Amino acid sequence: MSSIHNKNYLKVTYKGKKSKYPGKFCKYLFEKHYPKSCKILDLGCGNGEFTEEIKKLGYKVKGTDINPPKGKKYKKVDLYIEQTPWKDNSFDVIFSKSVIEHFRDPDLLVNEAYRLLKPGGVFICMTPSWKHSYKEQFYIDHTHYTPFTRHSLETICELSNFEKSECNYFYQLPLLWKFPILHILRRMLNLFNLPYKPFSKRDWWPVETNKIIRFSKEPMLICKAVKR
Repeated sequence: MSSIHNKNYLKVTYKGKKSKYPGKFCKYLFEKHYPKSCKILDLGCGNGEFTEEIKKLGYKVKGTDINPPKGKKYKKVDLYIEQTPWKDNSFDVIFSKSVIEHFRDPDLLVNEAYRLLKPGGVFICMTPSWKHSYKEQFYIDHTHYTPFTRHSLETICELSNFEKSECNYFYQLPLLWKFPILHILRRMLNLFNLPYKPFSKRDWWPVETNKIIRFSKEPMLICKAVKR
């Protein structure tokens, strides 16, 4: 049994206090771009923090994971041995954040997303950018198997018959979403090459400062692929 099947996986990887980030992120990503009539699937929902925030926005949303938390109505599915329980063409949007890198065979995830989407539906796939990532950070979670670049993420979607896919860099700092001009300061900050904990022995870095250091340098990839 791999670690990601372990019932303690979520408890270990999601330890710490609840963050306001999922709420800000979901509002930014969904509210202005997708009508509330959309049916959404959070494919690889983890502890459900993004699923719940999407629901709060008024969307009909389902969640599924290989090891979902107890007490939540999320479907337990292992894509290596079975499909999700929904019929073909069931969803308008499929959202999958920080999931595809956990697959030794990521085509399983992309093919299932294609099956579940209605024609014209959108698959939103997010994963760390290998080009920009602190390589040690990617493998701190030893269940990370497959890194991606913009080109490889677009290619895997197109190989699964998506009509078109567009992959961009996404910085996980909400102030940059509201004030894009702050990217100038982000680039300036990167010039100083500040140490990032846990790779630095400078344990005095405040938590928020550490996040700014990491996420100003390390974007995620966000790929939006449309089903034929």
